[in-house]
Amino acid sequence: MSSRSSQQSVGFLPVVVAALGVALLGYGALVFGASPLAGAWLGLSGLCLLLSGVVATPWAAERFDLTPTQQRTTALVFGVGGVALLALFVVVNFASFEAGSSSS
Repeated sequence: MSSRSSQQSVGFLPVVVAALGVALLGYGALVFGASPLAGAWLGLSGLCLLLSGVVATPWAAERFDLTPTQQRTTALVFGVGGVALLALFVVVNFASFEAGSSSS
């Protein structure tokens, strides 16, 4: 283990990203009853954002023995993956509503 200081504070951005991830994960669980695919899609994007926020904390760096470069790269991969999944979800849903599909 490295000798990093355990007194480092968690930044604002990781907390916001993790909170957004928790919100999306919860929303995905709520939507799952109406549409399992949409719920799983939202839940997965929320999980990616949650992991991105957690990996960006000093606790994760110390726990998993990550160098600052590894920590940034891992957080960025999870964050970009979560945002890409969310954007793709919005595009697919917008396209399906534009096609004139009716649920009645």
